Amino acid sequence: MPGLRFSQSTDLAIHGLWALAHLDGQRLMLLSEIARTQNVSTSYLAIVFQQLGRAGLVTAVRGKRGGYTLARRPEAITVGDVVRAMEADQPMYQCLARERCCEAEPDCLLLHVFAEAERQMYNVLDGVTLANLTADFLRNKEHMRWLSFVPLG
Repeated sequence: MPGLRFSQSTDLAIHGLWALAHLDGQRLMLLSEIARTQNVSTSYLAIVFQQLGRAGLVTAVRGKRGGYTLARRPEAITVGDVVRAMEADQPMYQCLARERCCEAEPDCLLLHVFAEAERQMYNVLDGVTLANLTADFLRNKEHMRWLSFVPLG
């Protein structure tokens, strides 16, 4: 598996949005449905979706026929958008310069390397949309059974 590690919340966010993209706006989806496909508690997923709502990635509709839908078309939401929404307060690398009494910060090669790596990572993540993930599902249905459980009607 790839070496990058994001929080479980980021994984749940990506897969939850992917399930909504799979519906292609045909109907709203309940958090309980999304939670069931991901085998996670609805209360934990609610916290994730609150962050996604604040980031403008999902819209919540209250009421008897309520649920969630994407706030933008799947082509307009990138994996990078989701990672930024969920990991915004978590830099890829956090230097402990103060604890080490290090004063090299402005010229530190290690800080520059990690900053460049983060820029490159977002360049890649911004090149993949929810529409791309949905198209990938259509090519690989037999390997992605979890998404097949998302009801389409």
